[in-house]
Amino acid sequence: MPYLIAAVVVLAVLCLLNLLLTFGIVRKLRAGQGNTYAGDDPGLMIPNGSAMPEFEAETIDGETISGDTLRDALIGFISPHCSACREQLPNFVEIAGNHRARGRTVVAFVHGDAEDARKMIEPLRGIASHVVIEDAEDGPTEKAFKVAGYPVFGIVDGAGTLTASNIKPKELPDPAPIPVG
Repeated sequence: MPYLIAAVVVLAVLCLLNLLLTFGIVRKLRAGQGNTYAGDDPGLMIPNGSAMPEFEAETIDGETISGDTLRDALIGFISPHCSACREQLPNFVEIAGNHRARGRTVVAFVHGDAEDARKMIEPLRGIASHVVIEDAEDGPTEKAFKVAGYPVFGIVDGAGTLTASNIKPKELPDPAPIPVG
């Protein structure tokens, strides 16, 4: 009988220790979720401070854009197969409207086949300056920007340098008007 009592006590202590360690891990993971990537390189695309890479892509309107097109721009990489992208799309549309009102270019890169991408493109019509659908895995823009995950959004300054990136468009810095002159 004393062995049984000792075994139950040891088992109870081990269970409590396991519970405490589990709470610690959960707390650490939750603390990490609060980290956003505003102003920092999220590791999902080229690092902040990078010049726009060389690429050429055709928009849904048949125009050809390149790295030179992306000056004073808001850019976004989204995919119709990504639940976080669908969640952030209304925020991107709202932010895109603010950028357009301040004279900035807005470019949305939608990665997925044309049929699936159509659902994401509709809210961008009239807001985005350019929309590119790239249905190839590892397509030219995905390779050029080293996109490792979706969604990711960024701000490009007048010199063509990525100045900020984030997985949440509302956490990007507010756009300043482009000086006229």
